[in-house]
Amino acid sequence: KKFYLRSAATGVGKTRAMIADACNIACDEIYSSKEGKWINNGTKEPTIFISTEQELDEIQTMMIAFLSDVDEEHIITGEYYAGEWERVIYAGELLARCPLYIEQLPDFSLKDIENTIKKGIRDWEVRYVFFDYIHTSMKILTEVTSKTGIRGLREDNVLFMISIRLKDLCNQYG
Repeated sequence: KKFYLRSAATGVGKTRAMIADACNIACDEIYSSKEGKWINNGTKEPTIFISTEQELDEIQTMMIAFLSDVDEEHIITGEYYAGEWERVIYAGELLARCPLYIEQLPDFSLKDIENTIKKGIRDWEVRYVFFDYIHTSMKILTEVTSKTGIRGLREDNVLFMISIRLKDLCNQYG
């Protein structure tokens, strides 16, 4: 029953940090360049990563880069240093067998968020939810206006409502 909200300027790596956290929780192995081998991570908890902006292939690339400790640019360009290709392949296999699920909600409402989380809990027994990221959408503005009867709510109020709903869901489902 913990809700964490990260805030930082654009481009400082909030999504990458969230992906790293999700991988650390859901994947039981991670490559350590320091040790030069795959190490046991000790976890394998069902986790869902809900994306509102990034495409599926972008998210998967970031996840594989994190797990394999291979520079994301090497994966994108296909130009690898010795041993990196094998690590990327293994990271892809690891990602496929770990309980880490990705859902996309580009235009979402509060109800969509709730339904996605409920689906994760019901279908995959998800225990950890990462939502990337809280922002307004046409669908949510319409929903909030309809529910409150107030037109023209300030964006900070709408963002606050989203975070409160996420916190409520966290408390409700533990």
